[in-house]
Amino acid sequence: MTPSTDAEPPFGTFVPNRAQAALIGVAQRSILRRGVFRRHIAALIGALGTKTLDVGFRGCSYRLRSSRDGIECGILLNPGYNTEDIDFLAAGLPPGGVFVDIGCNIGLYTLPLARHAGPQGRVLAVDANALVTGWLAFNAAASGIDTLALVTSAVSDRDGSGSLHSETGDFGMVSVDDSAPGPVPLRRLVDILDATGITRIDALKIDVEGHEDRALAPFLSSAESARRATSDIRPASRRWRPGAMRGWARPGATGSICAQPAPPRPGDKAAVRLHPPLRVHDPA
Repeated sequence: MTPSTDAEPPFGTFVPNRAQAALIGVAQRSILRRGVFRRHIAALIGALGTKTLDVGFRGCSYRLRSSRDGIECGILLNPGYNTEDIDFLAAGLPPGGVFVDIGCNIGLYTLPLARHAGPQGRVLAVDANALVTGWLAFNAAASGIDTLALVTSAVSDRDGSGSLHSETGDFGMVSVDDSAPGPVPLRRLVDILDATGITRIDALKIDVEGHEDRALAPFLSSAESARRATSDIRPASRRWRPGAMRGWARPGATGSICAQPAPPRPGDKAAVRLHPPLRVHDPA
């Protein structure tokens, strides 16, 4: 469940004022759009007016609420933010296709790819942080997108519970601690897919700050259709546990999460296209 958005002022209430719009424009056209500057520039923009801002990004509507969320700062200040990953996934997502976004945050990937898949498509968006899934629900409604299945849960290799932890205070970089029971539910991906009625996956993105192998590898390794499919993977973290995806690598695949080289990144994100679509349960 996600918080209700009924009490929210309508989208467009927090349009940037003149001074804010001018500084946003300068940042978007200059070196200030880069990550090292973005949080400071976003804080300055908030000081020039309201800290909450309603903006557009890739044809979708976003209410930005915090300069502490690196994803929100990227949406605000960099028109090309993560565009290579989003375009990569869109190229593998046909009209009417199914996209799974694990670690969806406020919908940086979710909404543009839902728009790309069209009204016959489906998107499963999962995040362990109830605050950001509530914000995503608002953004989806503001964007006129009603094809989301939105789930507030951590994804792991077992059922249980845990807690959220952030070393930086960034809402976009929150990790799951499952060493002791806590307020955040843990669920297996296959159970979430079953509960939401999703039976196939054309493209998938996962970014859950170090929990990726435990969330995704057991599901892919157990799916017969995943072993039959070929995959394009971008980028793949070197920090996944060695051999975590070895059982999924197969002849004809264009990439392997374990072997694909990638520069070190703050998180362990991976974007995956599947050909043909992965069937959640193969016919008996």
